[in-house]
Amino acid sequence: MKPWILGGLGIGILLIPVKVTCGSPGAACAQPPIPGSNSQARYYYEYEPLAVMLLESVIQINLPFYYFSGIE
Repeated sequence: MKPWILGGLGIGILLIPVKVTCGSPGAACAQPPIPGSNSQARYYYEYEPLAVMLLESVIQINLPFYYFSGIE
């Protein structure tokens, strides 16, 4: 295989979206339930590239780079 094919494949794998609860691995972010709901805690989440998630797990800081986020 040509090196540029392997490089493109590697970059593509690092851009795969991964769901990360609380914005960074190991963080705590439970929010109280909405009044009148089924009393379950809510959590903030982000879909971010695999490369960003791996970097965050090494440096233990939430980087503000993600595809989209929400609360579940």
